[in-house]
Amino acid sequence: MPGPTDMEHVTADLVVVGAGAAGLLAAAAARRLGDEVIIVESSRRAGGTATEGNGLAWLPGNRLAAKGSAPDSTEEVEQYLASVLGEPGDEQLAARRAAFVRTAPKVSRWLVSSHVPLHAAKTIGDDHLDLPGAKTGGRVVQSGPIDRRVLGETEAALVRTSGVVREALSWLPLPRNTATGGESLVAHLLHRAVANGVSLWLESTITSLITDSDRVTGVTVDRDGVPTQITAGRVLLASGGFAADQALREEYLPLPTDATWTTAAAGNHGELLKLATGIGAATTNLSAAWWMPVMISEGRASSVRTALDGPHSMLVDAAGDRYIDETRSDDDLGQLMYDHSRGVRAVPSFLIMDNRHRASTPLGPWAPGSTPRRAIEDGEITRANTLNDLAQATGLDRAGLLGSVVRFNNFAAKGTDSDFHRGRPEATGKAKRRNPSLGKIDKPPFWAVKVYPGDAGTKGGLVTDASARVLRADGSTIGGLYACPGTAASIFATGSPSVGASLGESLVAAFLAVTDQRS
Repeated sequence: MPGPTDMEHVTADLVVVGAGAAGLLAAAAARRLGDEVIIVESSRRAGGTATEGNGLAWLPGNRLAAKGSAPDSTEEVEQYLASVLGEPGDEQLAARRAAFVRTAPKVSRWLVSSHVPLHAAKTIGDDHLDLPGAKTGGRVVQSGPIDRRVLGETEAALVRTSGVVREALSWLPLPRNTATGGESLVAHLLHRAVANGVSLWLESTITSLITDSDRVTGVTVDRDGVPTQITAGRVLLASGGFAADQALREEYLPLPTDATWTTAAAGNHGELLKLATGIGAATTNLSAAWWMPVMISEGRASSVRTALDGPHSMLVDAAGDRYIDETRSDDDLGQLMYDHSRGVRAVPSFLIMDNRHRASTPLGPWAPGSTPRRAIEDGEITRANTLNDLAQATGLDRAGLLGSVVRFNNFAAKGTDSDFHRGRPEATGKAKRRNPSLGKIDKPPFWAVKVYPGDAGTKGGLVTDASARVLRADGSTIGGLYACPGTAASIFATGSPSVGASLGESLVAAFLAVTDQRS
């Protein structure tokens, strides 16, 4: 064991703990401002949870959305957030929301000025289009593709999109070395950071936060087995929450729960929460998560959002009863699965599909029309020639399932879901004669897959202020310590405004931490 005299000593202006999208943005932005920056990442590669997703970031008010359309306004964004989340319960949360609304456009401008090929997704609307202030598109942004080879030697440090996600994208016509979605955003930010002189310490684990007079002055790190002390003016915690830790999930999240249901990075075990609370940091909303309906394939969670939106399908509980509009937002659907389970078991629920759905719509990691024989043999998905047989094979109540299908098919024939209003124009922003999200379930073979209330990460975490500074329970600031949502608590604990809200607020917090007290 090395003794105290064996410890190496390094100095920096900023230490970023975590090499995900938010951490990389913070590092690149700080370096651009002249700071000496070290990123400490416990895994072998950079990327984290962002590489497991589509890279969509909700940045309302971005100028990209204003091209060719009516510009977004601060008032509309604030009105929409108040409608979705309710009024903030305290001044600190109100200040954080205001900071997000004010800073989101700046983050999009910074990304563009840093040569990240950003574009607004004009066809992706807010989650609650029937609420005041909502927009049918333009608030979500996404990075364009990048050839991984431009990273040079740094390419080896990039987390590749997981096998599950790669399989889902394999049917798209993309060049071999192209990074897309979340991997693309991470690749661009990694390239900007490292090319401009940011030091990237991979396979390095933070072991403590160094304090002096109630202020964080650095960290100690286990780097390749060598204890190293980094003295720094600021420390930014940006390595996610505890979604991958089964014990913490069982302690804080609704039950049942399982670490295999998350798409968050495997390293999200809450270690930074433990270190920060150990020096007095406060926490909040630990029972909340970024809910996402998922299926399990080869032991990994994969979103079934596209499948839930497709016609010729419906979601049922153990009694075979449909209980929700399947096109509700991921966050709403996950919470409602738990709420419904208080009466009838809905964890897991079952997505029921006919063969037209399976032939035309992606399901989790599988392309349309492609269902691995292994998946059927392993019980990941059930196939049957009749609905009777499907009920028997899945254990669903036969009468309940058959009755639900008959009722659903009647709705599909009329184009109106009288029970849960699936596909209603006020919710989709699209007025059409035919309801595109409805379709009869009547063409065999029939399919069923278990759907779990998975997540893209936890929403609870450290309490922070409008500048991303970590706070104690008494509201005082822990000097020198900052945190991004994931490690910090989200401002969206009571709801989700849009796809991409998690990534968007993390990028904004990273930017706020870097620019704090500079303007």
